Amino acid sequence: MDVYLTQGRTALFLAPLAIALLTLPFVSRQYRRFGQIGGWSGVVAMLVVLYGCGVVAFTLFPLPKVTPGFCAARVALATPKLQLFGSFADIARENVGAGLFTTLVSRASLQVVFNVLLFVPLGFLLRYRHRLGLARTTLAGFAGSLAVELTQLTGLWGLYPCPYRLFDIDDLWINTLGAVCGWLVAGPLARLLPSAWPAPRTDVAPPSRARQTLGMLLDGIVWFFAAPITGLLLVRLYGLAAGAPLPEGSALRDWLPGLCYVLVGLALFVAMPAIRRDGATPGLAAVRLAVAGDGTSGCEPTHGTALVAGAAPGGYASRLRRTVRTAAPYLALIAVAAFGQASSSLTVLPLAAFAVLVLLEQRGVLSRWTGTSIVTRASLQRMIEQPREATPRLR
Repeated sequence: MDVYLTQGRTALFLAPLAIALLTLPFVSRQYRRFGQIGGWSGVVAMLVVLYGCGVVAFTLFPLPKVTPGFCAARVALATPKLQLFGSFADIARENVGAGLFTTLVSRASLQVVFNVLLFVPLGFLLRYRHRLGLARTTLAGFAGSLAVELTQLTGLWGLYPCPYRLFDIDDLWINTLGAVCGWLVAGPLARLLPSAWPAPRTDVAPPSRARQTLGMLLDGIVWFFAAPITGLLLVRLYGLAAGAPLPEGSALRDWLPGLCYVLVGLALFVAMPAIRRDGATPGLAAVRLAVAGDGTSGCEPTHGTALVAGAAPGGYASRLRRTVRTAAPYLALIAVAAFGQASSSLTVLPLAAFAVLVLLEQRGVLSRWTGTSIVTRASLQRMIEQPREATPRLR
């Protein structure tokens, strides 16, 4: 039981990270299809991600540390267990002479129960949220279970030198049974629950502060994960090019983390808004927001026609204006990474600058200085198609 509790805590730890990463495509899809997010549909979507984290935690974690005798201590796990219905034999062997209650709560019995319950949410969600039939749900449950078992058999697809968990053929039908049970339960419960999808609406209203804040939060999360991954890739490339790993204690290894945060930050928050005509960072793009010009001085011509003076927001902002508007707060954070590599005490200045820039953004000062506005993608598209028509925007 302690193992299951540990894995449950791992799932809760992984959930916020995975939710944050998977929120990017989900949020973008929600705004693109429905023009809104939140409410019950948002709760259901977050539960989907939480369930995915639970499956990963219960089937792959805790990740063991590779030691010199790693594979020698796990010889028994290298051979798949291909005895069909061997779980029942394990229950009988473990509970010889035991009573019914003792048998039901034994380790072997609880393992079967947990393996069934692990895939019940999958079957429920496939029917309730995605409206799949029994046959397709059964196939999805089997495919998901097979993917888990193969991941265990291959030692996390080669990341480990040998398997650290046992491939058990019984898990395939037990997990599939759980998915079928979830599908059956979803039938009556789905009639009592609200729809898992929101009603579509036109996304041309002024974007809320919460929506913009969510975009910035997603940007920070992407930056937080992309920089270390970039560092790992650079270390790997160095090893391949030099034929030896990057030496411990070298100056490059010490400065590499901060350097990666600076380079990735510049790519995400300066280069990307400059390249994209809508001036969006990854987070703003995910929440379907864009930077629009507030008239001729800050706009690029659209559809080959120059914009007239006095027009309401005229479409795409010029490259310089949209880059300054989008990148200004993030440059302060990039400075935090750069200064922090040299001395932690130096991070106070860029953090203060970031706070000031966010305050200026909230007060609309950056909008006036740059001649731009943050609008929805649908609203920007309407500006481009009807440049003379005023469109709701947030200053």
